[in-house]
Amino acid sequence: MKQLPAVVCLVVSAALSACGDFSCPMMSPLRSAKSSAIADLKKKAAEYETSLAKSDRPDRLGQIYYDLGQKYVEDGNWDQAIVSFEKSLEYGRKSAALQYYAGVSYANRGRELGKDEDIRRAEYHYRQAIGINPDYLDAHYGLAILVYYEKGDTALGTSMMEQVVARGGTYYRAHFALGKIYYEQGKPEKALSVYEALCSVLERKSDDSALIREYRRQCDENVRQLMKELSRS
Repeated sequence: MKQLPAVVCLVVSAALSACGDFSCPMMSPLRSAKSSAIADLKKKAAEYETSLAKSDRPDRLGQIYYDLGQKYVEDGNWDQAIVSFEKSLEYGRKSAALQYYAGVSYANRGRELGKDEDIRRAEYHYRQAIGINPDYLDAHYGLAILVYYEKGDTALGTSMMEQVVARGGTYYRAHFALGKIYYEQGKPEKALSVYEALCSVLERKSDDSALIREYRRQCDENVRQLMKELSRS
């Protein structure tokens, strides 16, 4: 079987062919701009760290470290992203987004280095994000990918991804991921059904952004490949 291309976010943990969110070049700032932004944020953090005793509020530092962590995520620097997000938590920032991106960072580092403890930390942060905001689909999606690919619980991971698709009709990453999961499980008919339905939705969208165009291209390619394979079986 050839591997289906799928628009699945690499940043949540699975080593999949992808173009979406952080993994897509068109979505990422120029490296020089990121480096400048990181330097500026580090300077601000240092200034606020030294002035805390002079009554500056620590929640400002929490925001700075959160912003810094985001830049490191864009750069794929998981070590520094983790340090930044943990500092943001230390300074009292409490949000579903912070927990989610901490999970993203731990999941990617754990996948790359084979660290089980990082995978456990990623699951913890994804679940914290969901606890804060039960409707946070990014966190549900990230957790489903983690459970399926990193923890190896394919039955539970599949069920979780099916739930994300059911809850978020326009959450396209989950549709691509579910189709790929079915394909990997030797269920090309189910994969084809998912991609055909998604292609129909994408074709009706008036949005013609670069990302939507890429989604359409990948979806059409998956449908063509599946139909070709099924016709030979």
